Amino acid sequence: MVKHAVILAGGAGTRLWPASTRDHPKQFLRLTEGQSLFTMTLRRAIGLAVQGTICVVTHRDHAPGIIRECAEVLEEERFPPERILVLAEPQARNTAPAIAYACTVLRQIAEPEDTLIVMPADHTIEPLSVFIADVNRAAVLAEQDWLVTFGIPPEGPETGYGYVEAGERLDPGFKVRKFKEKPDEATARSFLAQGDHYWNSGMFAFRTGRFLEELQKYAPDVARAFSKISLAESVRHHTTQTRADASPVLIIADEALEAVYSKSPSISIDYAVMEHSARSAVVPAGFSWSDVGSWDVVAELETRGANSLIAVSSKHNFVLSDLPVALVGVQDLLVVVRNGIVLICRKGQSQQVKDVVQSLEEKDRTDLL
Repeated sequence: MVKHAVILAGGAGTRLWPASTRDHPKQFLRLTEGQSLFTMTLRRAIGLAVQGTICVVTHRDHAPGIIRECAEVLEEERFPPERILVLAEPQARNTAPAIAYACTVLRQIAEPEDTLIVMPADHTIEPLSVFIADVNRAAVLAEQDWLVTFGIPPEGPETGYGYVEAGERLDPGFKVRKFKEKPDEATARSFLAQGDHYWNSGMFAFRTGRFLEELQKYAPDVARAFSKISLAESVRHHTTQTRADASPVLIIADEALEAVYSKSPSISIDYAVMEHSARSAVVPAGFSWSDVGSWDVVAELETRGANSLIAVSSKHNFVLSDLPVALVGVQDLLVVVRNGIVLICRKGQSQQVKDVVQSLEEKDRTDLL
């Protein structure tokens, strides 16, 4: 079993605007089962029974909300609160710096040979028992110094996900032959026909030290930024300070960390390390997985929005609204009314919501974001 878990909870969730905003991003949205996506991810990490630390990496503006949700979960789950660290980033710099931050902390308070799992806070996964079994399989390869990604068997020619092409067999997985960008539909269909391609889940397992070594080799600008910072004293201080009130530990983004992030490029772990490393491996997932990255995906998961729907001569629509909505003579629409804003989108086009957000930024309408 992996020793630690790292939860990435710093995403902006622009594709889920207007429900996901800068002040209340998608990891806090209660879209399924009455729980937020972050809460579901934290419970999943606790379910892994890690013997080390759960590190939650988030933007400093969202750290108070993360701590509140951690405290709510710990009222029901048995897990030592001092073994949950909330790492506050001074700015969003994508997943490679976020994971480097967590690994830098873990290297200083634990062992570099320890294994960990990286879990984005915007996935739905079930059942837990199968997820645990797959993590154990990935841990076998991680302990052999492989950088493991979880590959999702594709259910169709999805163009919204990146793909992983499996190569030589590595029990219980495969070497990665190649990471591939989001394809057009024809290319996605060819991937399915070949039978050796998986959706890239964005979840990983590896040794702390091995990841930092590969980061130094393939993304030295990121590694260099974190190499000289000492966070162990900060961790000890905040741990001692918070154990008495049984709350998670918060590492505050101080001036030293500000300097680190200002020097680090914004880059994903895939671009920084996984696509270049000769130690990349993939374990096919047996669990059911969804990246809650668009309203099309939410529409497949969520049915409570139908309570707001009055439909006449309409079908195949999805409504998530603060107000009652009536639809007449339309089909295949996504209608979202949140925070005083209305979004109407045709199904299959919701990836373009991010373009709306970009347009609002360019027009200096950040009041709507």
